[in-house]
Amino acid sequence: MVKIALADDDEEFLELLKQMLEECFRAGKLCCRIDFFRNPELLDMEYAEGRTYDVCFLDIEMRQMDGRELAQRIRERDRAVYLIYLTSHGEFVRDGYRVGAFDFIMKEELCEELPDMMERLLARLERDREKTYQIATHSRYEKIAYRDLIYIYKQGQNARFVLTSGEKQERISLRRVMEALGDEEFAFVERGYIVNLTHVTSMDQGRVVLSNGTILPAGKEYIQRLRERLGMYSMRRLETMGRS
Repeated sequence: MVKIALADDDEEFLELLKQMLEECFRAGKLCCRIDFFRNPELLDMEYAEGRTYDVCFLDIEMRQMDGRELAQRIRERDRAVYLIYLTSHGEFVRDGYRVGAFDFIMKEELCEELPDMMERLLARLERDREKTYQIATHSRYEKIAYRDLIYIYKQGQNARFVLTSGEKQERISLRRVMEALGDEEFAFVERGYIVNLTHVTSMDQGRVVLSNGTILPAGKEYIQRLRERLGMYSMRRLETMGRS
């Protein structure tokens, strides 16, 4: 299920956008959950408490909090979320590039612009959800979506996978897990931990903070490499969004 947040203080516009989004998802045969935030500060609080969305539609001009500020705060906590600006003023468009916005929509042209944008967005979401780690044993077979995987740590001879919805384990070394992931989104922080870069919210000397509030230890050399990896990952993601 795709989780969507709509932040706009115009109730009538929110209802129209919700109806159009539901039609797009039905046409694409995908399920979605849409949450309204007439006060953008409430969406900011959701992220502060560790909850995330796949897509956020943000009105740039809101009374309680500027949509550009909200976008920046969300992006600092979630590098994977798709941000879409809603605006009545074209001069705000360039601000979207600073936070890697997927697109922007002129509110007066919603009916004309939304279907094409949603076609591209749904295709991107499908590609994202195809990226999975597979646990296969003689007794079970499971797929873990990369987006849901926060970090992995070693426990005895097992690798423990910490997800947004709980934990799984597999009898395998972290080195082999990293080889299987084979993706630019993951990195070691210390020898016993692998983190998903999209879930790193902050770091300083000696620690890395993740989206679920977990704080992991990290040596100076790991912090430096992690900063480099995060920079490269963010640049690639911005380039990809810019080609959408």
